[in-house]
Amino acid sequence: MNRVLLLILGVFSVFFLFFGVYVFIITRDLPDVRQLENWKPPEASVILDYQDKIYNELYVQKRYYVPISKIPDYVKKAFIATEDKTFYSNPGIDVFGILRAAIKNIIKMGAAEGGSTISQQLAKNLFLTPEKSISRKIKEIVLAIRLNKVYSKDKILEMYLNQIYLGQGSYGVEAAARTYFGKSISQVDLCEAAVLAGLPKAPSKYNPYVNPDLAEKRKQIVLQRMLEEGYISNDDYQRCVERPIKLAGIVRSDNFNDYFTEMIRQWVVDRYGEDAVSQGGLKIYTTIDTVLQLYAQKRVQQWLEELQNRVGFPKLSKEDLDYLKERYDNQKVSPDTLIKNYIYVAKVNQINRGKIKFSIDQVEGEAFVKNVGALKSGDYIYVKYLENGSFKILPFLETAVVSIDSKSGGIRVLIGGYEFRKSQFNRVFQSKRQPGSAIKPIIYMAAILNGYTQISYLEDKPISFWDYSQNKEWVPKNYDGNYYGTVTLRKALAKSLNAATVYLLSQIDFDPVLSVAYKVGIKQKLPKYYSLALGSIELTPIELANAFATFGNYGTRCEPYFIRKVVDKEGNILYQQEPKCEEVLPKPESAVMVDLLRAVVLEGTAVKASSMSVPVAGKTGTTNDYSDAWFAGFDPDLTTVVWVGYDKRKTIGKGITGAEGALPLWIDIMTYANRSGTYKEFPKVEGTVYIPIDPITNKVSNENCPGRYILFVEGTYPTVDCDGNQVDFSKLFAKPEESTPQPQENPSPEETNPQPQENPSTNENEKDKILDILKNR
Repeated sequence: MNRVLLLILGVFSVFFLFFGVYVFIITRDLPDVRQLENWKPPEASVILDYQDKIYNELYVQKRYYVPISKIPDYVKKAFIATEDKTFYSNPGIDVFGILRAAIKNIIKMGAAEGGSTISQQLAKNLFLTPEKSISRKIKEIVLAIRLNKVYSKDKILEMYLNQIYLGQGSYGVEAAARTYFGKSISQVDLCEAAVLAGLPKAPSKYNPYVNPDLAEKRKQIVLQRMLEEGYISNDDYQRCVERPIKLAGIVRSDNFNDYFTEMIRQWVVDRYGEDAVSQGGLKIYTTIDTVLQLYAQKRVQQWLEELQNRVGFPKLSKEDLDYLKERYDNQKVSPDTLIKNYIYVAKVNQINRGKIKFSIDQVEGEAFVKNVGALKSGDYIYVKYLENGSFKILPFLETAVVSIDSKSGGIRVLIGGYEFRKSQFNRVFQSKRQPGSAIKPIIYMAAILNGYTQISYLEDKPISFWDYSQNKEWVPKNYDGNYYGTVTLRKALAKSLNAATVYLLSQIDFDPVLSVAYKVGIKQKLPKYYSLALGSIELTPIELANAFATFGNYGTRCEPYFIRKVVDKEGNILYQQEPKCEEVLPKPESAVMVDLLRAVVLEGTAVKASSMSVPVAGKTGTTNDYSDAWFAGFDPDLTTVVWVGYDKRKTIGKGITGAEGALPLWIDIMTYANRSGTYKEFPKVEGTVYIPIDPITNKVSNENCPGRYILFVEGTYPTVDCDGNQVDFSKLFAKPEESTPQPQENPSPEETNPQPQENPSTNENEKDKILDILKNR
């Protein structure tokens, strides 16, 4: 018997010796837990809009570190009761818990229970891989004990509650509280804390967004354990058990599906590196208007779908087909791997009365379109997977939309295409397109600076010019094929007369025009061709927006920008930008330009916008083959540019001008931007004056020839009336405050577009000044 006992003791001694050597070997290279004294876990970087509200987030791990002092006591107790009830008394491990788990695992012949304490979970998450092995478990135990020798229990709990993964991309209790309940962890109540504490065991399984019933059952288990530990009363338990889980709702399912977010990400990565943007906890203050941006994104998609169905799907070129085929071939898709809202390239197999049957690798699908146009079997299309086997066919038409605060240059809306997942090409900054007639205001601005007025005469006739770009004679033609003879400068721009505009360019020459273009923000080098007057050059939408914002800001150009400030997690300002504005054009002449662009809306090609509740001004643009549709315009505060077309230049559809293809979308966005109903009007500029003009003689009107008010730079208006008599200007000018209606609640469209009144009273100082000017002419 003694020999047997000695043998057993010997075997155990050898076992423990070898086990001790094994433990020493596998743990000798473990990291020093003291390095956590300077531990900075990766935190999400937050993008804030122009009102400092959260727009989006950038992260590898969505985390917001909070000190233990800001975490409610019942949150801490919920996790302790559920994950490690002896947390404050154990040395980092629960020996009885480990033995209990080992026995259960042996009985069930597998890993049924882990028995890990909070300290062990923290050690595993910070220092070890998630592999399931004896060696990893031993390392975890050793590190947990070391953690408790170096750090206080509160510090360990703080690190754990900020490190643990809690599902839905959220790391730590602060990120989870925001994700599930839309509030900070300091604001969650006991019932919500029980939901969060139930997640560490299986974050995906107990995710209340995914499995609300399982999440509810898990919450009740947490509450039961809190009750058993004496952390809550029976009344608290009953109240939370009876109250269903109320979630904040998922705002975005795809965090990076956004042109603006991607532009921010690239900017921060270029300046501070990849880790800084995705793990640095930066606060990135931007100029974007979240509400307007989200509305515009949705409306853009609706409009492109409507327009595509109206004109039909285009004929695809060989280049189009080759590009789409390559994308199609690179997809590996099965019915089990389809992702909701993901965009795929599909191959058309059959078309029958608008029903299109298609394939995506191993997936077969079908969807309807109203107008298949030139689509045929063998073509490729874009489709979005909705759910339950249903798809939507997406348009080939694309867009660029950008809105700028005219007075600061801050970008309020930026949409680079139909959807970021369909194409990551940001057309606002990267696409160069012919602006068509949208370039004309630059030429007319140059004319005003050179002494022209709104009633100066231009010739709208078939005049030939030498086209240096093609080395041949060229006769400009108007859109409708007609010529209108001698016309005023105002009519020429309002009606977008090509022949008259080229004639005007020939009279003032190229240099004044190029000077204005560069002053208002055009970056491209412009050629000295007469076809320049019709927009034959190529510009990016952001350049055109900058130019029109300069007009809308009465000659002061503010450089477009999108980041106001970047702050690190410690509150240090890393970057700050204030508006960069410069007066590049005189205000009086710029005010006349605004009035000219108002004429485009009130009596010209953009008359559809005249019914808007705020005064607006702008210009349509169309290329001669209908491949580009533009509208660029502004209200007293905001400038917006809309472009619609195909990436590879082709006709959108016959008759789809800027007024048809871009203006309706522009109107919707600008109407939404002014949804508050705030009263607006374009300001009166010193050095300008409204004069009533007879439209027949273009002289000052009187009782024999009623006219309309036209804006002039002081000293440039006619001095005789339609009867040939000298005008007594003392009877024509009114005090600004008397010619401007006072704001009213819910003003009518007419009231929000005030025009100077007939027979206004006079301001004596202004009258004397004008009379002096007239005497000295």
